[in-house]
Amino acid sequence: MFNFSDTGLRTPPPARWPGARRRLYLFSPLPPQRNGLADYIVEYLPMLAADFELCLVAESGRTAEASAALAGMRLKVLDEAAFLARQPEPGAQILYNVGNNGDCAYMLDHLHRFPGTVIVHDVSLFYLHQVALQMERANGMFNHWVRDTGYEVPADFVGRDGSLTRTPGLLYQECLMVRRIAGSARGLMLHSRYAEARFRGGAFDVPLGVEHGRPVERIPHFVLPPAPAAADAQEVLQRFGVESGDILLLVPGFLTGNKMLYEVLVAYARARAAHPRLKLLFAGEERASEYAVSDRIRRLWPDGDGPRVTGYLDARELDVLLGRADLSFVLRYPTYGETSGILPRAVMGGGRVVTVDIGSYPEFESPLIDHVSIGAGLVDALHASIESACAGLPSVAARAERRAAEAQRVESLSPRALYPRVRKLLDTAWEGVR
Repeated sequence: MFNFSDTGLRTPPPARWPGARRRLYLFSPLPPQRNGLADYIVEYLPMLAADFELCLVAESGRTAEASAALAGMRLKVLDEAAFLARQPEPGAQILYNVGNNGDCAYMLDHLHRFPGTVIVHDVSLFYLHQVALQMERANGMFNHWVRDTGYEVPADFVGRDGSLTRTPGLLYQECLMVRRIAGSARGLMLHSRYAEARFRGGAFDVPLGVEHGRPVERIPHFVLPPAPAAADAQEVLQRFGVESGDILLLVPGFLTGNKMLYEVLVAYARARAAHPRLKLLFAGEERASEYAVSDRIRRLWPDGDGPRVTGYLDARELDVLLGRADLSFVLRYPTYGETSGILPRAVMGGGRVVTVDIGSYPEFESPLIDHVSIGAGLVDALHASIESACAGLPSVAARAERRAAEAQRVESLSPRALYPRVRKLLDTAWEGVR
């Protein structure tokens, strides 16, 4: 399936044997990495392993831990150096699982050298782009990349050495990463109408579609079925100070600078004066370099009676908290193209959920979701959502009914229900390079 244009050799036709499974090399962050992309791909691994001779290509230095985490599965884990040493055979296919995360930077060179099908989780690749440039130690390459795509870079963005001194978001998001990925891909998977439209806008001059050897499939992010009740749920709640009479507000997921943590703090502080039973938990690992939420909490509540940061949670612990939360905040701006599973996962808990009205977020519909607009009135809107949640706390029975209704509504979004479309994309991409 590979062009190998730098060798001048014609790609041999794919090998085909009756009943044989073709080899699939999968590049992705892998367990036990604390990364939503690793959690995502794990759900598809059993099905991929059943259909393909599956080889996972881990970042150098992570092979042993990934092999241990995935022991017992019908697959092999290779170091990326071992992958380069063996070279992918003509009868093999490659799949890349790419998102806006530094853990994906290792696969960028491979993606362009060995084209394959790409799962594009994010069309706003700000962090990945930064890491890639740091790895290259060549900020000056930025201007060349933009110039090579045919864009005219304003003079006030370019330094004397040719590097970009200021970088508008458009250059990160559409002009560079998206277009380069599209140009190398042999198949593309996106999660939402928003992501597809924005991706096509960024790759405006790259022919997409089956007829051009780049089939595009929009497959939504899966929704896992509700987790069974954890035997130690009460112990988990007690560990984080959640009492039976508390009204629990939750900010789930990694605590990054774009999740409007400050606005949540202000709205909570306002509401708590009238609702002393309120408790706010930031349920995730803090990235203090982006927003030091723990430090801000200590300053605002010096007596230690303020919100808490849990630190990293495994899936079971997070499900316990989502199943108890009365209101969850799934907010993200200015990078808002992501279509992660945290929004449907929060809804599956049965509590109210407030999210933004931009990007792909409005595409996931549920009667439990309220949307807020980004802007000067955001804190007022978050405060109003807290007040509404406090005024409409459901009974235990009503909450159970909510969970059951959500579970039934999203049955078609389970990994097993969506996998045939993933397999079809891989097959279509494979047939297109024969």
